[in-house]
Amino acid sequence: MFRKTLVLCVIALFICITIVPSNAIKQVVEKPLTMPSVSKTLYVGGNGSGNYTRIQDALDNASDGDTVFVYNDSSPYHECIEIPRSITLLGEDKFSTIIDGEKRLNIITVNDWYAKISGFTIKKNNDPNKRPYYGIYIGNDYDEITISDTIISNIETGISVGSSFNQIIDNTFFNCGLYVPFYSFGNTVLGNKVNNKSLVYLKNQYQKTIEDAGQVILIDCQNINIKNSNISNVYNGISLRNSDNCIINDNILTHSNIILLDSNKNEVKNNTISLIKARTMYEEIGIRLSSSNENILSKNKIYSNRGYGFKIEYSNYNIISNNEIKDNQNGIYLHDSNENFIKNNNFLENNKNADFLDSKNTLWNSNYWGKSRIFPKIIIGSITIRPPGWGTPGVYFLWINIDWIPAKEPYDLGVVI
Repeated sequence: MFRKTLVLCVIALFICITIVPSNAIKQVVEKPLTMPSVSKTLYVGGNGSGNYTRIQDALDNASDGDTVFVYNDSSPYHECIEIPRSITLLGEDKFSTIIDGEKRLNIITVNDWYAKISGFTIKKNNDPNKRPYYGIYIGNDYDEITISDTIISNIETGISVGSSFNQIIDNTFFNCGLYVPFYSFGNTVLGNKVNNKSLVYLKNQYQKTIEDAGQVILIDCQNINIKNSNISNVYNGISLRNSDNCIINDNILTHSNIILLDSNKNEVKNNTISLIKARTMYEEIGIRLSSSNENILSKNKIYSNRGYGFKIEYSNYNIISNNEIKDNQNGIYLHDSNENFIKNNNFLENNKNADFLDSKNTLWNSNYWGKSRIFPKIIIGSITIRPPGWGTPGVYFLWINIDWIPAKEPYDLGVVI
């Protein structure tokens, strides 16, 4: 009898154990779900009740996912703005909805992920003492920003994209362009115009020819020919990042320049680069090489630039030959660049023809230095001596290079003007 009673108790306990979890699971499933908040639209301008008069006020009161719609009848909006959250900023009409930067700052600064901007004209204030740095600035920490169908006019740099995976689509630039640092590799750039010409942005492409462009940006490309383009008022008019075996020839750049970053075995020839004026954010450089080796720079005419004709940094084994370097602040400057060959160039009317710092084994040969010379030409630069010890500051000492057989008269280089 005792055994039967014990068996019945065990069976009853097992049934209770199996029933309790089932009831608990049922309670979890039936718990009501929390519904997400609904996005809203805030209005700027116009005559609607509750509309904002300033774009920034609407942005400050918007939440993630909201849209700030800006009417054109209260345009232009004289303000510099910051987008603090993942907001869509939408103008009524890109030709007549104008943001006119009022300070010497970025006109639009994006400070959050997933923001979208579309439908505006962005331009600088007419006050010459209030030159904005950028029309739209996307910082290093913000990705997946979309900028589309917007006009950016007469600003030092139209859009600066300091991060990756952004969308720059169907925008129009006048007297400015797009700046993409070499580490911002994953952006999508399509359908944009610079001074009514194509903004050519290529990644991982090879064996292509580019002509009549308004700006050219190559990233991780091979064997690209950039030629016959007239580029003006664009910082980094032609830029190569990690791109090799390309040819840049027969282009005219006015207040624009050529830059090679981490790019090797390219040829830059028969280009004219001139009239680079003072910039707020960047150095004034005609052709710049940075960490780029074994390139040939020949038969270029670089003149009347406020800064450097050539600036060669951390770049070795390059040949700079048969160029006309005239009326620049500094004709050529080498920094930490070794075993470069500089020959048969005309240095004319520069404030300083040549300078160098910590650059070894530069071979200067048969350059014309502004006047006929019988004796060798001495080029004065500097070297840095660092005493032993981590972090010990260096001391600069004067150093010299020598062009042993300078040309007695200028070369007829046949370069374009």
